[in-house]
Amino acid sequence: MLSPKRRHLAEIHDKVTIYLRLQRFQAAEELVRSALNEMGPYPNLLNLLGVIFHRQSLFSQAIEYFEQSIASNPRFLEAALNLSATYADLGFYDQAEKVYEDAITLFQDDKVLPDLVLGRLANLHNATAIGYEQAGLLEEATQEFQKALSIYPRMPDVRLKLAKIYLHMELYQSSKDQLLQILGENPSHVESLNLIGSVCYRMGDADEASRYWQKSQNLNPHDKTSKTYIRSMARQQTGRGLRDSGF
Repeated sequence: MLSPKRRHLAEIHDKVTIYLRLQRFQAAEELVRSALNEMGPYPNLLNLLGVIFHRQSLFSQAIEYFEQSIASNPRFLEAALNLSATYADLGFYDQAEKVYEDAITLFQDDKVLPDLVLGRLANLHNATAIGYEQAGLLEEATQEFQKALSIYPRMPDVRLKLAKIYLHMELYQSSKDQLLQILGENPSHVESLNLIGSVCYRMGDADEASRYWQKSQNLNPHDKTSKTYIRSMARQQTGRGLRDSGF
């Protein structure tokens, strides 16, 4: 059973969530500031105030209140994650990484972190990886994607991004390994079937590539990617046949 203070905090959180959904930022801020005047610098309230500013893209104010929340309770992981995410939003990836690492260090002796927390931690690495990828720093991006997957492996979309970068870097076996993991859990993942076909083709195995593309086409006859690959393979085989026959 929740204590009266925790019940009151939960009610404030629920109201703020509604206000944010309605974009009533001023009402949300007034509610939290009133609670701060009543209850003092409570970490949850300071974090909520940071969230309100973040939603308005007022990042400097958001950082200020996330930092105050962490100062009030260094083990308040949610505030640390929010601060790290805000730094990542601003492109300050080194600061984002440091906040994240400092927060995780506090929990290194904990046996288990909840899936929700692990998912949020992984998403921070994913966001950092995307930033690196957009900046053309592909090796750094792969490292961050790998960190995300090491924390929370059940993210096929992140694994697919990693496979695509490996393919772009011409690290074909690494790309294939990631795609095989996706297909091991979901053999009907059409995009992965098409991509692994491309990887196999570039590795010089046209027959294996054709098998993956054909499986993709069987699963989804309307898929244009696999259809294009299969037609291209057929034209190449026809051309080779004509040359071999002397035409």
